[in-house]
Amino acid sequence: MLKEPDVTDRLDRRVIAALQVNPRASIGEIGRILGEHERTVARRLHRLLTEKIVVPTAIYDALRCSMGVSTHVRIQAERGTQTEVAAFLSNRQDVRLVMAIGGQSDVLWAEMITSRDTGLYALMTKDLPHVPHIDSFSAYLTIRTFMTVAEWHAPLLTEQEVCRLRSSAIKPLPDPQDHYELCPSDRRVAEALIRNSRITLTDLAKELDFSVATAGRRVTSLLERRMLHLRTEVEPACLGRPNEVQLGLRVRAEGLEEVGRALARCPEVRYCAAVTGRQNLLVELCLEHESDLYRFLVERLGTMPHIMDVETEIIAHAYKRGSVIKDPALPSPVADIGGGA
Repeated sequence: MLKEPDVTDRLDRRVIAALQVNPRASIGEIGRILGEHERTVARRLHRLLTEKIVVPTAIYDALRCSMGVSTHVRIQAERGTQTEVAAFLSNRQDVRLVMAIGGQSDVLWAEMITSRDTGLYALMTKDLPHVPHIDSFSAYLTIRTFMTVAEWHAPLLTEQEVCRLRSSAIKPLPDPQDHYELCPSDRRVAEALIRNSRITLTDLAKELDFSVATAGRRVTSLLERRMLHLRTEVEPACLGRPNEVQLGLRVRAEGLEEVGRALARCPEVRYCAAVTGRQNLLVELCLEHESDLYRFLVERLGTMPHIMDVETEIIAHAYKRGSVIKDPALPSPVADIGGGA
């Protein structure tokens, strides 16, 4: 559910940032690290969760789980039908991002999971062409991810606080395999974490009829192998960063890795991936003020010699992020247009 930025104060935002760093951190741990009383943190977190300002969830690494490939789709809807198309897309299981692009009439940007074999062809020829009210579209495959939204946290904590929060989180293996097969038990655990990434191991074991030890091993295995990424979903405006911008960069091939890695280290960048197409690097920014965009363009991108061109677009509205439908006002879809991952 969309929230106005003034529903959170400085402490709320620091608590949320702590959950972004370690989504399963205990209330006591957050209180100790932030220097706040445990009861205060408990009250704040209860409100944030109850009002759905914060949604603890998770997201599959689709490629590593052999589920498909992340595909970004730019959609031009027929005039006046943006919310209808957004409703169709948001209710699909294989769609994990739907947002409106500002400054252009009825333009949507979506991220979908497509089959590694015939998925893109089917998407372009059989799937999207049959969705009502789509006028035209173009698709871009993700070929390398430098920063995921699940890995980003608002820069509201000290380095020491971040390090202490990370110390209790499950560490990914240094060199996990590129592909794993999800067994039925893995999928059940993953789906439970997608519904609530803060579920206790005791409750998880009870829900899935496992022992607590087995539940713990399954969670650890999924996170260590980076098959699943825990995610604390919150609107950036609630973190004091209401200005969201999408950048399409055209980068020389020899500098793509260097630029991607450098941008992934920037606190303003919440997503960065190499994609197919003329703009071969896709970047999302979260900024406090509109003027920060100018500084980012000049001081960050302007110093990178491999960048040849920059296209900027304002993200005007989010309909869906990850598994979370953000806009409760979306109309219900009038027809089934398929499902996926």
